[in-house]
Amino acid sequence: MTEEEISERTEEAIKRIRKNPDVVRPSIGLFAGIYNDNGQLLLKRRSSCETLPGDWDLPGGAVKTEAADIALDERLIGMELAREVEEETGIKVSVDLMPTMYPAIIKGGFDWAFIIPITKEDSIQISNIDNWDKANKEGLKVVSPKELLELANGPEGNRLVSGVGKRMHRLALMALCHSPNEKYRMEAEKMLENIQHEFK
Repeated sequence: MTEEEISERTEEAIKRIRKNPDVVRPSIGLFAGIYNDNGQLLLKRRSSCETLPGDWDLPGGAVKTEAADIALDERLIGMELAREVEEETGIKVSVDLMPTMYPAIIKGGFDWAFIIPITKEDSIQISNIDNWDKANKEGLKVVSPKELLELANGPEGNRLVSGVGKRMHRLALMALCHSPNEKYRMEAEKMLENIQHEFK
C-alpha cells in the first residue's frame, strides 16, 4: 500500500469517527510484562522529566497518535510496545501479531491500559542483563509480588506509580499472574483477587 493510499484510508476513518461523536476515543497505553529467570517482573524508574518522577512502573506507554493514524492492522500493538520498551530499557522485544492483553481502565473510561506478558517463547530472556545491581542503579529492577506490594506502599518519589490497588499495581500483578514462577503466580493471583474484591 502506498503512502497516498494510507493517507486516504486514514482520512476516511477520521471522517467516520467525526460523524459519530458517541464513539469512545480513549488514550491507550501498552505495557510489557518481562521476567527474569526467577520469574520476577521488570520495572523501570520514571525520569525527572516525566510525571511522578522517581516512581516505578512497567516498561511501556501510550500509543502515539501518528502511529495509530497510519495503522493498517493489529501489528500496531507489537510495534508500539517494542518501541516503548526499547526506548525505556534498551531491551528489544518482539510481540505476537495478536498478543494476549489484559486491561486496566481509569475511572471515567478516558484512559485504557493493557499489560502484555512477554514470555521466553515470544521473544527474549532478560538474564542477558548480567549485573542486576548495576541495572538497578540505572533505573531498572525486578520484583516478586511481595516486593511489588512493598514498593506500592512506598513514599511518593520512590513507589509504584499511584500506590496500592491503583492501575499500575493491578497491571503489574496481572503480569505476575503469568510469571514462569508458580509461587509468584499464586501470590499475584491472590493479591489481585483481594484488590478486585474491594471493587465490588
